[in-house]
Amino acid sequence: MKTNGLIFLVILLAGMIILPGCGSTKGYQGTKLESTDLVRIHQGDHKLKIKGKKTSESALLIKVDTVSVGSYMKGFPKYTDVLPGERTVEIRHFQQWKDKTATAGAMFGLIGASIAESNNPHTHYKLTFTTEKGREYTLLPVTDESTGTPLFYVIDAVANDTINPRVVQIEKKKK
Repeated sequence: MKTNGLIFLVILLAGMIILPGCGSTKGYQGTKLESTDLVRIHQGDHKLKIKGKKTSESALLIKVDTVSVGSYMKGFPKYTDVLPGERTVEIRHFQQWKDKTATAGAMFGLIGASIAESNNPHTHYKLTFTTEKGREYTLLPVTDESTGTPLFYVIDAVANDTINPRVVQIEKKKK
């Protein structure tokens, strides 16, 4: 009986490790296209110090235009492929120093983590910028360490250029 419980626990843990990478890498509607006809948008990560402690922040990919690519439940992809042109990418600005989900998950399991996630102070933003076929872009959040104000940049890897996207903060609906 103990062996069956241990096997179940191992399978459950393996599934929890694999699932976070299950977001979609196809950020457009229609048939699958060749990679040379597409644009690749990467999640950006930034390391910083808040109150003297090392921490990090990420621009987690949620949606491209109207196509959902990631969520808390299905995971956030490291990149997504999109059609060239003007794109609006919704991101979740994950700030490690504000996240309580990891602690709740460790202490209370999946249900505790889900409750903590619903109360977590994360913020979503829409970043709008123009993309070119065959290029790769990284969405980079940079929070000012003294004021806590986030700025967002788009790094064009091919041109080694920084783009200032149009940024709109998505207000959380009050219940």
